[in-house]
Order: sequence, then C-alpha cells, then structure tokens
Amino acid sequence: MAKNTGKNFENEIRKSLQKADIWWFRIQDTNDVSRFVKQAVAEKQPADFMAVYRSRPILIECKTTRNLTSFPLYYGSSRSIPSHQIKMARQAERHGTLAYIFIRRDEPRNKRCWAITPDQADYLYKKKDGKSINWKWFHANAFELKRLKNPVRWEFIPLLEENL
Repeated sequence: MAKNTGKNFENEIRKSLQKADIWWFRIQDTNDVSRFVKQAVAEKQPADFMAVYRSRPILIECKTTRNLTSFPLYYGSSRSIPSHQIKMARQAERHGTLAYIFIRRDEPRNKRCWAITPDQADYLYKKKDGKSINWKWFHANAFELKRLKNPVRWEFIPLLEENL
C-alpha cells in the first residue's frame, strides 16, 4: 500500500508538469526497470524528475507519507530521503540547477505538499533530534504548493518564479 502512495504522488506530479509550461522527463529507477527485467540494477538516481523552466534546470524528488502528525525521517533503518539524493541535488545546485524535495502529507480529502531544498533536508537529518519532523516545521520553513482541484494536481510556477 505504501508503494502505491508514492507512485500515486509521482503520477500527480507528472500530470501537474504536463499541465504547466515546463519541459520535463521522468528519471527511471530500479523499481521502474524491475517490472520488465527480473534482476534489474540501475544507478542511484538523483531524483524522480528532471525539468526545465525558463532555461533553468530543475530536479524534483517526491516523498509521501500517511502519517498525520509528522514526516518520518526513517523507515526502519533506511532514510526516507536517501543521503545520495541530497548530495547529488546539492551538487546540481552548485551548477545552477534548482532542486526540490516535494513532501506530501497524504490525508484523505486534505492532501498537502511542501517543497524543501536539499540544504533543508540535510538540516533535518543533521540538526533535528528524533526520527520524525512535526508538520509544524514544514508550515514554518517550507514552501507549500497550492493544491489544484480534482483530479489532484499541484501548482509549481509560484515556487519556481520565487527562486529564478
């Protein structure tokens, strides 16, 4: 069930990108390839999507949770935002790319989504105590994407315009 939640969010982002005036493509990962090849191994990918808006490259990674009180930093011993994704996004930023991690709170009929930077994600793992971050932190420190109505889509342009 949890995997479907993440794929559903990626599909919402895909459809949102199609509606916006943004060039984009989906970066395939091992999970995508393994549906077609039994023993697939793909390189670790920096994000779920690569896009270009007004000549500026953009990396987008999608994370989602059904936890209504906080965003889990770990699922068991695994990080919910892998360190290689933060590192690669920070490297891309040094070369002029905008990089975001979209985090969706998957509450029925009240989905919300915030965009954080790789630096903010790094801060969450290095400075915050505990295994999760209360949603209040996102309200105070992250950019909330506007949710468009049925079917669920997300408005990107204000976020991008603010950072161009």
